Amino acid sequence: MNLASNESGERPSDAVHDNRIRHDSVRGVLQAGLLFSVVGVIGLVSDALPGFAGHGHLTSVILDAVLLPVGIAAVLLRKKRFLQGRPGLLLAVFAMAIIAANNVNGSLATATFGTYFMLIVVWVGIWYPPWTVAALSPVMAAAYMAPLFLGAPRSPGDVPAVFLVVPITVLAGETIAHYTDRVRRAVASRERLLSDMSRENVTDALTGVGNRRLGGMLLESLAPGDAVAILDVDHFKEVNDNYGHPEGDRLLHELGSCLNAFTRDRDANARMGGDEFLVVMRGAGPEGIDIASRLLRSWRQGSPLATISAGVAVHRSRTSPEATYAEADRALYEAKHTGCDRAVLANVADRAA
Repeated sequence: MNLASNESGERPSDAVHDNRIRHDSVRGVLQAGLLFSVVGVIGLVSDALPGFAGHGHLTSVILDAVLLPVGIAAVLLRKKRFLQGRPGLLLAVFAMAIIAANNVNGSLATATFGTYFMLIVVWVGIWYPPWTVAALSPVMAAAYMAPLFLGAPRSPGDVPAVFLVVPITVLAGETIAHYTDRVRRAVASRERLLSDMSRENVTDALTGVGNRRLGGMLLESLAPGDAVAILDVDHFKEVNDNYGHPEGDRLLHELGSCLNAFTRDRDANARMGGDEFLVVMRGAGPEGIDIASRLLRSWRQGSPLATISAGVAVHRSRTSPEATYAEADRALYEAKHTGCDRAVLANVADRAA
């Protein structure tokens, strides 16, 4: 578990925010799919009822029937990338085209015409950034005007009305979009703050690995088969005495960076105090000694001011975390007293690396 920023500079909180955006995009497509399905069902029911605008219009039945499979497809494919983000706006464009076609056919009640456009811009305003509704306004105006020039019944004031209806609709959509954007930014800021505070509470400031608090949490979370390694800098006092404490701190910082770079994603590490570090290798079993040995070799290749030693123990069922930690500590003692710069597996003194 690397608690520091990754190589690309992306913080964990940024990843959380990106996941939220993707999650919101999926929810937006899901809502669009459900709206298409509901409107399609309502349309088909109205087409079958005498006295409704769509009754007796085959084109209206076909258009309303098309909404159902499109809605179902949107629901089923909502997690696909080609429907997330701006490509999802094609659903809004498609909806406008259906409204225009129904109006040309004369199967759309005049009183409901503007309501459908308002429903579309509300959806866009909720799920897309500010000014997206405004960018769609030419499409909306075209969908509103086209039927009037393609044979749809109209009154003398219908054409001038576009200069009133479209701006008001866009204003409503943008109001929703700007408000929703502020809410999202506030939520994201709060999540980043909580994430940063959480990281600071369990991160060692000098080395960038987990602190003693996280180390205790890691030990409490041990499962049978997990390997525990305790690492200690060899002759660390001599480094401080010969080179000064700033160099000693720099050595610890470099060791923390090495641990974060070397540790597997499913594993975790922490500084337990001074120059002692803990590494928990999930499910590694006895092979934890091989991982620790590779870590020592990797550290050694950097020509550090001091080498490190490691003691490794495998957590067993019905064994307390404290007992496993004590076994690893005894193995570390064995490594220190048999020459340093090596890793020893608990209860296997002759398996030094």
